[in-house]
Order: sequence, then C-alpha cells, then structure tokens
Amino acid sequence: MSVLDEWTGRHASAHDGLDAQGSDPADDLLLRAMADAREVDDFDMRHLRYFLTVVRAGTVSAAAQELRISQPSLSQQIRRLERRIGATLFIRSSRGVELTASGRAFLREIQGIPGQLRSAIAAVAPAPQVWLVGVCGAVPAEVLIDVQNGLSGRRTPGDHQPGARVRMRSVDSADQGELLRHGEIAFGIVRLPIPSPHVVCAVVREEPLGVVMAREHPLAARPELTLRDLTRQRLLWYSEGCAPGFAESVPAQLARLGWNSVLHPVDQDQPALFLHALRTTPNLVALRPRHVVEREPWLVWRPLPTPRPPRERLAVTALRGSYTARVLQETAAERGWLFLAD
Repeated sequence: MSVLDEWTGRHASAHDGLDAQGSDPADDLLLRAMADAREVDDFDMRHLRYFLTVVRAGTVSAAAQELRISQPSLSQQIRRLERRIGATLFIRSSRGVELTASGRAFLREIQGIPGQLRSAIAAVAPAPQVWLVGVCGAVPAEVLIDVQNGLSGRRTPGDHQPGARVRMRSVDSADQGELLRHGEIAFGIVRLPIPSPHVVCAVVREEPLGVVMAREHPLAARPELTLRDLTRQRLLWYSEGCAPGFAESVPAQLARLGWNSVLHPVDQDQPALFLHALRTTPNLVALRPRHVVEREPWLVWRPLPTPRPPRERLAVTALRGSYTARVLQETAAERGWLFLAD
C-alpha cells in the first residue's frame, strides 16, 4: 500500500464524520493536490526548462547551445512536450520561433513553477550546496567580495548541513528577473532601478556618478565643469536593452538638469572597448563613480555640476516571497545593506 493510499484510507472515516458538518479544507486541499499530481505524473520537469529556454533564446539553435544539447534533440523534446499537452506551442520560421496563443497561455501558467518547487525544497533543506549569483557588467571586485562574504555559509537555525557556497557568473541585468523567476539563479547583482515587481533588493554600494573622460580630452584640464561644457559632449552609454531602468533613468535625470545628452552606445561589459572609445572618439565622455578611474592612468574624473548628481546603486536581488529573499533580508540587516521590499 502506498503512503498516499494509506493516508486516504486512514482519513476515510474522519471524512465520513465531517460530511454533515462540511469537509476539512486542509484535507480537501491535499486531496486536490493528489489528484493534480496524478494528472501530471508522467510529466518531465526538464521539458519546462527546455520550453522556457527556447522562449528566452528565440531560436531552437541558440537554446540548444545554451542547454548544451544538440539542436535535433531539443526539437524532438519540444515536439514531445507539445504531444503531451495536446497543443502547438511554437510557430517555426526561418527567423526563429514565436509562441502561439496556446504557447503564451502555457508560459503564463508554468513560468513560476520552477521557482515554487525550488522554494518548497528550500523549506525543508534551506541551505543548498551552491547558490548561483548572476552578476551584471562592470561590478567592482569589492562588491563581489562583500556579497560573497555575506551569502556564503548561510543556513537556518538548527540546520546541521554545511552552509551554502556562492558561485557567480555574468548575466545581463535584463535577463536576471526572468532567471530568478525560473529558479536558474538564486540571487542577482544589478544597478537600480530595475523594472521588475517580482524581486526584493538590498543596496550594497551607492555612489554619486561623475564625468569620466580621457586624460587628453580638452575638458580634462579643468578642475570643474559647467552644464554648458557638457552640452557639447556625447555620452558613452549602455547598448539598447542593457541595464533596463538604470539606463533610462540617468539620462532623464541629466535632461532635468539641462544636459540633453546624445547617447553613444558601447558594450559596457568590455573595459577595453570603454577605454578605447573614450580615447579615440572626439567630444565623448562617460558617467561613472570616482573609484572606477582611481587606478586608471588614461582617464580622469570630474564631479557633475550639481549638488544632487545621479547615483549608482548596486544591489543584490532575490525572488519576492522565496526563501532566498528571507536570507537576503537577514544578510542585509547583519551587513548594513539597505533592504528594499517595495
């Protein structure tokens, strides 16, 4: 006899006695969960990951490369998933794949399942062996060390398992919210603000932004700059789609100050490209905290001509309502990070 059958038989008489008074809501909930589980007993969780990866990548070939499986194998798994649920999920074309109406409905219902399952596992084994942290571009090493020290070894009271280890990898800010919801990363490191209502944040470092330019730039000889100086300058900035929220809010703040900057997009994750653009492009400046150029002999930093310059806030994020969100709140309290729940 299975555990579920034993539980059902043991509670049958109790349910008979409750019929006259109404059923027990907790038992009803468990019975419904048992029935739902039987309906999807043959479902492979890997198919969810394959489906979500194809949605994000936009092509089967790119998704297969990310998953490190062959493209024919991934295509076969997606077709198997479609047969299992009885609906076509993607429209295939030479340009890639697009979700059908059924695919959009399926995505809407299942995208939170991996995170919910991960939270359920964490509730009974809350210190996973490794926490994967997604890191946006150009984060100072000091911040990474601070986050590593804060999160490493975390465990709940009474848990005798070894504390968690932290592993970091590069992940664009634009992708981190989705990866948190899907349970593919436990935490993220981003620049605030971010357009995601599904996360909580703890600010690890906050600094004012200033003007960065090549040492040979005509303005570099001036100890202070004016808004008139800056109106003639283009702003080296993030490529489209990178650092969403932050990349839009800072130019808007500059415009309110009177500097309607013309943006010059460059890959901010490549320090060599950043330096090369500033040294070879006329009338080009950037915005960075002062510490970025302190050890860079080719660049100089000058404060923005305002008492309230835009600020860079680097923060750790976690999925709202998850076990890792509670860990982040506790860590923030211990290390003096500003925790933002809203």
